Amino acid sequence: MRLKIGLSLLLAGILIIGFLLFRPLTQNKDAVRFKLRGPYSLAATCDSLIAQQMLADAFWLKLGGRILGIDSVKAGSYLIQPNENLIQLLKRFKNSRQTPVKLILGNERIRIRTAAQLAGKMQRQDMTLADSADWSRFLMSEDSLKPFGLNPQTVMTRMLPLSYEIYWTESPRQVLQVINRSWDHYWTEERKAKARTIGLDPTQVSILASIVEEETQHQPDRNRIASTYLNRLRIGMRLQADPTAKFGSGDLEAKQVTFAHLRHESAYNTYLHAGLPPGPICLPSLLSIEAVLNAPKTDYLYFVASHRFDGTSVFTNDYDVHLRNARLYQDELRKRLKR
Repeated sequence: MRLKIGLSLLLAGILIIGFLLFRPLTQNKDAVRFKLRGPYSLAATCDSLIAQQMLADAFWLKLGGRILGIDSVKAGSYLIQPNENLIQLLKRFKNSRQTPVKLILGNERIRIRTAAQLAGKMQRQDMTLADSADWSRFLMSEDSLKPFGLNPQTVMTRMLPLSYEIYWTESPRQVLQVINRSWDHYWTEERKAKARTIGLDPTQVSILASIVEEETQHQPDRNRIASTYLNRLRIGMRLQADPTAKFGSGDLEAKQVTFAHLRHESAYNTYLHAGLPPGPICLPSLLSIEAVLNAPKTDYLYFVASHRFDGTSVFTNDYDVHLRNARLYQDELRKRLKR
């Protein structure tokens, strides 16, 4: 009789433990991301889960960890799914099965213009375990970038505005390898052939596209602006692009370009130096890259913002006409500023 009672109690105990180990870890309806900067001991990992309010009590997680022989948990980013139980989570900890994170470049209210801004974005959004200092060192290192055929000035040309799937613990070099694979996929033989037709390579296309991106958000004008700059490059005329002077001065948030910007000595200032700048002045959209690759044949050499202030530009190949268009814009601007 006592044996039966003992067996019944043992069976009940096993069932209770099994229920507790296999019950849902959280009651959240949505998945919750848990990031561990470890490696941490299992106890420290439990404390972190409790601190982030993902776990109410650590006893059963610790018990399950002992059953599975888990002493420590490696650093990683783990997505805890709704209805996921302790055993499932512990198995992922044991095998270090992280959940990828999405790195999205571009389409932001704050435009990424420099490698330093990219490094800041990575830390601000906690996209990788590496901090902004690690990213800055990597992005500014000639030796680190040389295997990719890049340097600190051109590295941003590889950052196509796409969504990338990366692992949180990947180093900056590993992340760039992921980004580089997407770049290789984007630059098909057809696109490379188009670049050769206009006398540029893919890196140069991205540099010119970054200037187009800064010049306008009016889609029909992207192609015409790209055509204008290609015409200037072809005849050896300086690009004289206002955004490059602003970028070269370091005054990235300036609303208007001044004579001080235009006179500022910088390799990026295309008022002072012929040809393309040494690197992009922002992360261009795919629309601007395609605008360069598919720029129409025109004879345009000049453009200025329309005096109608409707976001469009006015194009011409006649310098005197261009000066008249510029005066119309300046006159209207002064009127508006007086209102």
